[in-house]
Amino acid sequence: MTAQFKNRLVGTIFLVALGVIIIPDILDGKKTRVEEEFNAIPFAPKVDSLPPLLIDLPNEQELAATEQADGASGAEQNGSSQQETLAKKDSGDTKPAAKAVDTPQLEFAKPAYIVQLGTFKNSQNVTRLVAKLREAGFQAHSYPEPAVEGELNRVFVGPNVSKKTLEQQQSKLKELTGLSGKIREFDPLFK
Repeated sequence: MTAQFKNRLVGTIFLVALGVIIIPDILDGKKTRVEEEFNAIPFAPKVDSLPPLLIDLPNEQELAATEQADGASGAEQNGSSQQETLAKKDSGDTKPAAKAVDTPQLEFAKPAYIVQLGTFKNSQNVTRLVAKLREAGFQAHSYPEPAVEGELNRVFVGPNVSKKTLEQQQSKLKELTGLSGKIREFDPLFK
């Protein structure tokens, strides 16, 4: 091959390559780009920043006091409510009277308690144990709910405000499940 032929061949290959690469871009004109728009999902709030979950349960003394007060004033209220009903019928007003309900503010000094029966990795065993305990009449639950295979799943019985009641139930739990469990303070945000 002569040098002149080699130069022509190289030039032809170069021009064809340029044509294949550049000409489609020129002929296509303005290209449109598709950009995906997305909204950022905010991070979940930390559990420590959430307010604690409090369950207001009246103690026995306050229940007895409110029942006695309701019983004594119930007869007086019946007579006055009947008069109010008759007066409303006469006036043609059909709206019911709003009753002011006084709810006592309760503060609890005593914590609630639970029995932690155990920690398991097999989720099927956890669900069977919780079902068995519920059938026997215990208030049983697991954390996390539902049980996750391969992770630590805790089984609890309770909560109960009386530690003595849970201590008495421990013997029944040992007979039923073979697990004695450990009594701990109940924290609704327990992890």
